[in-house]
Amino acid sequence: MKSAFLSSLVVTLLFGHAALADVTMRSKLDYKLASFLPPAAAEAMNKQLGDTVANGVVVRIKGRRTMSNSGALQVITDREKGTVTLLDPKGKRYGTCPLAEYGDKLKSLMPNMPPEARQMFENMKIDVKSDKTGKSDAIRNIKAEETLVTITLDVPGPMAAMMAMRVEMHIWTAAAQELERLPVLREVAAYTAQQLASSDTASGMTKMFAQIPGFADKLKPLLEQMMKGTSQAVLRTQMKMIMPGSAKMMGAANPEEPFTEMTTDLVELSTDTIPDSVFGVPSDYKDAPVEELLQMMNPLRQQAQPQPK
Repeated sequence: MKSAFLSSLVVTLLFGHAALADVTMRSKLDYKLASFLPPAAAEAMNKQLGDTVANGVVVRIKGRRTMSNSGALQVITDREKGTVTLLDPKGKRYGTCPLAEYGDKLKSLMPNMPPEARQMFENMKIDVKSDKTGKSDAIRNIKAEETLVTITLDVPGPMAAMMAMRVEMHIWTAAAQELERLPVLREVAAYTAQQLASSDTASGMTKMFAQIPGFADKLKPLLEQMMKGTSQAVLRTQMKMIMPGSAKMMGAANPEEPFTEMTTDLVELSTDTIPDSVFGVPSDYKDAPVEELLQMMNPLRQQAQPQPK
């Protein structure tokens, strides 16, 4: 669950800002749950993640405007105006806020934590390493090379064994020769490089986690190091969340089996002209608070969302 949410959130922040030309990237999502999860829990997770998986990931880039989808929401970023607009197609609602305030709005995704939990996260140790695996694959007839980013989280105290977590991010980027062969990939790579040079990518996520003491300070350098491995055109990502202690307690035959595994795979890369209307708000949409719309990005809270009137 957390893996899917973070994955969805990472994609939105990474591809949600500036660009060079009209580009459409469409990817499919595959989501796998651990075999040892209770059927009722697995069914609930699958239901909550239905929109995210069904919609896949679509990113449209036109000049300094972008649109991307995050679960049931569409996110429009306009760097000329300095705004972020969230669209809820099912409820026909929208909300707009300044780009500079978007990170603060993301704080609403994090629940209030009891003192014990806050202390636990404050003492948490985070380690990250990035390695070129040497593996390659063809994705839509484009040669891609793999980088493995491993994030390890250790919580001291009596819950250490159960709460220990490892997140593996397998990031496949277009090989250097492919950027020479396909101009659209050079545009995507340059766009990504601009993204990583901007403070918005890292600050958005660190602001979201600001309610957890010390966690934001630890997360920011982690993200900066992680994103160094994605400085080219990203064609595939695979995220695995592994908690051996918890898995063993739940009776897993293999404690290393991931709780969640989400793969994002490119299926379309187009330079067709994108109409300006894609980045506008339909006339029949009603204004809604950004904080309320943001809750639709979090699978953990989707069932609690109020229905639009």
